[in-house]
Amino acid sequence: MAKPVKNITIVGGGTSGWLAAAFLAGLYRQRVQRGDLTLTVIESPDVGIIGVGESTARPMADMLRILQIPEDDFIRRCNATFKLSGWFADWDVDEKGAPVSWVNPFFSQTDLHGVNPAYLFAAFGMHPGGGPREEQYTEAISVCPAIIRAHKGPRRIGAGDYKSDIPYSYHMDAVQLAKMLQERGKQLGVKQILDHVEDVSLDEKGFVSELTLREHGAFPIEFVIDATGFASIILNKALGEPFEPYDNYLLNDRAVVMQLPHEDPKKIEPTSRATALNAGWSFRVPLYNRVGSGYIYSSKFLSDEEAIAEFKRHAGPAANDGEPRIIRMRIGKARRSWVKNCLALGLSSGFVEPLEATAIYSVQVALQWFHNYFPNDDFDPAVSARYNKLIDGFYDEIVDFICLLFCISNREDTPYWKAVRHEMEIPPRLKENLDVWKHTMPDALDLGSYTFFSPTSYRAALFGKQFFKGRQYAQCAPLGKNEWKQYLNIRRDRTNGLLAALPDHYELLTSIRNKSEQPSFQIGGSILSGGGL
Repeated sequence: MAKPVKNITIVGGGTSGWLAAAFLAGLYRQRVQRGDLTLTVIESPDVGIIGVGESTARPMADMLRILQIPEDDFIRRCNATFKLSGWFADWDVDEKGAPVSWVNPFFSQTDLHGVNPAYLFAAFGMHPGGGPREEQYTEAISVCPAIIRAHKGPRRIGAGDYKSDIPYSYHMDAVQLAKMLQERGKQLGVKQILDHVEDVSLDEKGFVSELTLREHGAFPIEFVIDATGFASIILNKALGEPFEPYDNYLLNDRAVVMQLPHEDPKKIEPTSRATALNAGWSFRVPLYNRVGSGYIYSSKFLSDEEAIAEFKRHAGPAANDGEPRIIRMRIGKARRSWVKNCLALGLSSGFVEPLEATAIYSVQVALQWFHNYFPNDDFDPAVSARYNKLIDGFYDEIVDFICLLFCISNREDTPYWKAVRHEMEIPPRLKENLDVWKHTMPDALDLGSYTFFSPTSYRAALFGKQFFKGRQYAQCAPLGKNEWKQYLNIRRDRTNGLLAALPDHYELLTSIRNKSEQPSFQIGGSILSGGGL
């Protein structure tokens, strides 16, 4: 009878590798303590962390709770700040040609008597053939834009870990996070080997049987997790699993990245910014001690030198003394992320440009699904097939939403934006939905089962990009203008109350950092205490 695998080897450290190690060691803590499950991380002492993805998605707090990492300790050690949304600037222009900005918030109001407020905004918050009458859609339905402009934090000073008035995620130092995850993994019994993998051997069935390490020699494999980044030395190179690019949907394949000083260290925005430039977009991720920034662009339209020059013009004097790095991004996914006795995680599995901070979240999701389908030593292909089907759907979901932000842009001022609008393919499901959404607002029924991008996200993006301009919807008929005004008043009262109660973001972060040091990790209790994925 088949039994659960007893030895998992993780090749590659960094955020993905050590997140996998710490998560699995905590989840299967008793097996690890009994010696019934061995987890080993093999990482090269010479390979560093890319460290670009410093903006995280909403479920990051859930993962930290699962790992029992005290939030205040995480904030101090990773120079973390709070994130309430993604802020998009200059992706579109209004009827006068002026740039448009909009927010994809983590928080919105509920329906009004069963009617989605998006319909009411379309009926009463917009001019018949133009833009908003008073405020943008996300201003009307969410507290986030006002909280961000006021540079407020999401929780009260002195509040306990993970307790807040509004949902949030983080900006953080990815290198420091990897160190915390490594400490947590080792504390839970994960073994570490610092060595180079020089060869990967397969058995007669095509399974990974052995790694050849430079210093330690032959290392036997029962199950291996490939966390080697874009190199994908096991899944892609040794097992020959094809890589499927997304270059028919997405143009960007390069990144200029740079660490910048704060212009005003006491004014830290609780949001990530994505500002459209001539051949892509620039990100701005504020940490406590610095700003992570860069330019995601297409090498078909800019050389690396031109991208660096444009980014520095955009960033201003703060970029004068910085040393930019160029990263070549592999945009796409492995045809299958789980092949035989190898599972690829993170960049080895796939990557879609970091517009919605899905990189670390994709590892969280993959680990949860791997736990759901934890393998036996017979490696029944039905199990890996189900996992791969879920991963395919997850990447399709990300691609649909990212493509939405590009394909309906109304910019025509550069060859890049013309190509984005007129030459790139639109994923089939997104194309079908865009046709439907000319007559109705995005609904869960349109998305099927979704993991991350909800109808709320789609509505925020479509309103922000003026997709609904000039359209009329019958679904708002049950309610009238008075109900809409009442709705707005409730939201405004809520916003004003939070503005008065919440502390300044910098003040909140400083108060957390000034607390007496806590233990790095909570030893007791269940790994699942405090929430799940």
